[in-house]
Amino acid sequence: MIALIAGPSKPPRFAQGLGLPYLGAVLEEAGFEPRIFDLYPPSPDTDDTAVLDERLAEVLAEARPEIVGMTIHTPEYAARVRLARLVRERLPEVLLVAGGHHPTAEPEDLIRNTDFDVCVSGEGEETLLEIARRVGAGSGRGAMEWLDGIAGVVYSRDGEVVHGLRRRNPDVDSLPQQAHHLLGLADYNPHPALGMRSVGVVTYRGCPKRCAFCLNPQGHRVRHRSVSLVVDEMARVVQEFGINGFNVYDNLFGLTREHSLAICEEIVRRRLKVVWDCWTAGDLVDAELAERMRAAGCVRVGFGAESGDDEVLAKSHRGFSVAQHQAGLDALHAAGLKTQPFLMVGLPGESEESVRRTVEFAKRCGADEVELSLHRPYPGTALWQRPEEFGVRIIRGPNFEASLETQSLSREAMLATARNASDELKSGGVGGGDFLRWDVYDWE
Repeated sequence: MIALIAGPSKPPRFAQGLGLPYLGAVLEEAGFEPRIFDLYPPSPDTDDTAVLDERLAEVLAEARPEIVGMTIHTPEYAARVRLARLVRERLPEVLLVAGGHHPTAEPEDLIRNTDFDVCVSGEGEETLLEIARRVGAGSGRGAMEWLDGIAGVVYSRDGEVVHGLRRRNPDVDSLPQQAHHLLGLADYNPHPALGMRSVGVVTYRGCPKRCAFCLNPQGHRVRHRSVSLVVDEMARVVQEFGINGFNVYDNLFGLTREHSLAICEEIVRRRLKVVWDCWTAGDLVDAELAERMRAAGCVRVGFGAESGDDEVLAKSHRGFSVAQHQAGLDALHAAGLKTQPFLMVGLPGESEESVRRTVEFAKRCGADEVELSLHRPYPGTALWQRPEEFGVRIIRGPNFEASLETQSLSREAMLATARNASDELKSGGVGGGDFLRWDVYDWE
């Protein structure tokens, strides 16, 4: 049995990423037995994540998997490392595999300093399948030379960290449909943006943008899924699970206008009754596409605006201007779609004046709700790797916690400016509640 874990939580929950259902589907198609652990064991007596991890480790010990794969995002680094230690204590011979954004960016740290045996870099379906096949043929932990020749892996052999060849991104149409039956969908709550239960779907992989603050483990080459396969997947979920809600996790819906239009037109042609939301940005959405999105069941669009200052957007390599963002929002509003721009304080070139322009943009853009976050730099991004190139200073703490200072704003000033901006938006009825990310650390 192969156990797959990504940020387990206590019920209720309303969303599950795409990684594990795709990994599970590939493994199952090849004859393996994957199980997804997306929920902690029932624990009405506590919300303490350390205790919950102990209990999950006990459940895994009883299941006795040969492989435990964990998705790790940087904010959950310490928690996932803790869970790996707890699993290792109970299952000394299990193969611990880390995948996701953080292992793609910082594999050597995980291999040298934690209980993980292998890191998978980038898209993991083919890589994990090769690992599973070799384990199934009798390979184990040992000297790890049995991993030689597998692309996309990082591991330790004879005290040296070995990086496998970079794996070419797979043809996304060759992947099986997501294994939704492995998720605890019956325990999911309605998605707050849709008002109904929902699952994730993607119409392409990759992103050609090179934003300074973003890590893109899927690469910069865009690979579209065929229109029929995307809509087939949605129709199957409706029929088999009675779920009509979908979260389209494309980095930027509308990136390839013709493909996004075709998705909408196919949904309409089949008269498929679905409700969905997505993310976009800039001038990717015009009046025609916005109207077709609405006709196909889209009700809400998250909008990666980031800043109301063109200089900040340019220094962050965002690739869009404030005017383009406004044009996209206007097209969405005209079609009757709700919008939720995401804005950040703390990008390169940030100053009190640029934050003021961001606040003014938020007030005038006409969005239904605006979310403001404090930027946190992440490993693997251009900002993390070359801060001097962007005129910023990265302050690093334990467990890859970090904050950023610009030439105009110290950390203290950044925090104060962000809080003031949030308070102003909330008092004006524009802000959408708490910060998406508001990282203030004990060590500061």
